Amino acid sequence: MAKPTVFMRQCMISRPRRVSTSSSGRTSTSPQRHNAVVPAVAKTYKRFADIPGPIALPMMKHHEHVLPRIGCYHHTIGLGLLDSLKEKYGSLVRLGKTSRKRPVLYVFDPELMREVYNSTATEPPVWFGSPLEVQRYRRDECPMNRDELKAIWSALQIILQDGTLQKSYEKAFDTIAQDFLQRVSELRHSGNALNEEINTEMYRWALETIGVMMFGIRLGCLQGPVHIPSDNRRPEMTSMDDDIKDLCSLFQRNLDDLSSAEQLVRCSLEIADENYVVRSESTLKPDSERFKNAVLTFDRHFSLTQQFLKEAQARLDSGDIKPEQILFDKLKPLGEKMLPIAADVLLAGVDPLAQTALSMFYQLSLHPAQQQRAHDEVVWSKASNDAGIETGDLPYITACVREAMRLKPVTGGVVRRSKEELVIDGYEIPAGVDIVLAHGVSSKTEEEWGRAKSFIPDRWISQGWTPIQASRAHSFASLPSGQSCPATGIISPMLIPLATRMLDKYRLEWHGPQPKLVTGGVNKLQPPYYFVLQNAS
Repeated sequence: MAKPTVFMRQCMISRPRRVSTSSSGRTSTSPQRHNAVVPAVAKTYKRFADIPGPIALPMMKHHEHVLPRIGCYHHTIGLGLLDSLKEKYGSLVRLGKTSRKRPVLYVFDPELMREVYNSTATEPPVWFGSPLEVQRYRRDECPMNRDELKAIWSALQIILQDGTLQKSYEKAFDTIAQDFLQRVSELRHSGNALNEEINTEMYRWALETIGVMMFGIRLGCLQGPVHIPSDNRRPEMTSMDDDIKDLCSLFQRNLDDLSSAEQLVRCSLEIADENYVVRSESTLKPDSERFKNAVLTFDRHFSLTQQFLKEAQARLDSGDIKPEQILFDKLKPLGEKMLPIAADVLLAGVDPLAQTALSMFYQLSLHPAQQQRAHDEVVWSKASNDAGIETGDLPYITACVREAMRLKPVTGGVVRRSKEELVIDGYEIPAGVDIVLAHGVSSKTEEEWGRAKSFIPDRWISQGWTPIQASRAHSFASLPSGQSCPATGIISPMLIPLATRMLDKYRLEWHGPQPKLVTGGVNKLQPPYYFVLQNAS
């Protein structure tokens, strides 16, 4: 029997498959809602073309709706556009063939989202002709078919939701958070404003955190000199400036002068900035210089991942297993197939994690009262531990993290592509439709949350005010990373030590205009960042 098969069976046996806890008795305005996603059968259903949505004009399709001045949605982008579509057309909105060359169906109702996830008639889309696909095809190490890859990702998701496994990372994640805070404290410029290098440092932290999770070793991303402003060179960009072009310090240095970990950070930043992961040949022509650069960047990222993988294997074979090495030990049955899995984890995880942390800092910077309450919880916990009293988790800081992820989810929507005919809410959906499950909209729906656009961590605490408790919302209303992302269960344990260390020592402030939210591969706060880091009183 193949080793990957043994690994997957062990994972499935060791922990039962998670089932949905959403209530089947949920009220609905649609008579088909509770069995909305079913295979299409010989019955009269409404046509796909009958689903409400903007009218597509000849030639321009739907582009005229977002054109400056004349478009209905010229003032909205990203999640703002989806909010407008839901408000005007309802829980299902159809777009005809646009620049993506296939129809798109937006789903805003969380119950319908749950049923789409559970349907066997949909699957995640494949980015055919992307630079990543070309690079993996050229490097034929450890090829895997799609079914095998899907099974491994499902098993990994189950493993990472294990609370015991998550606790094994607590010390490592906390140490990384301390190292990050030490570097960030050196970034402060005039008026304690953070230098724009905060973005690079956040990616350093994210890659180091994911590296420890995956390999059980420190990669060294938080080592090396911090980019500190100097008066001997051109004026440096700080959070108080918006007229000086931002240049990441890692790109200002020669590649050969960077450590392996810094090279990996630079690769990750380049891939994230150019959206290389979701680029296909329809947006990047294979004969273009950018396409070739993307393939070379992925190739360098793969080689660096292989280097750290070999180091992790040597560490594991040399002595006793440390707590943070448990996951890596569980993955050993994969053998040579661990390399592409590890590379994909680093590729898919670093950008969302870094942007989620930046968004969390932004939300906290706008709410000093909540910061003070979280700080008091940390002080109380430290005092209790010094007195020999075990305090356990920090519920309010955990609530702050979850509320920040709800308000600014890193994934505005998860795409599922119909591979055969199915029925959603009484409408017949043909094969080949991209179904967008808009979690970024449902996470701020008033009927689900109450005071949905306000930062209220208490909604995640069981003793909170009943009308706004998170338990009242549908279980699929807020899924910041989607339902099938392997990292869904471990993102909070990564962010909680970061928030704890930050609020214990500092106060975050935002001295500037509201940042724009741009949507690429993930939702990002657009620089410049106007963070000010004050010492805690």
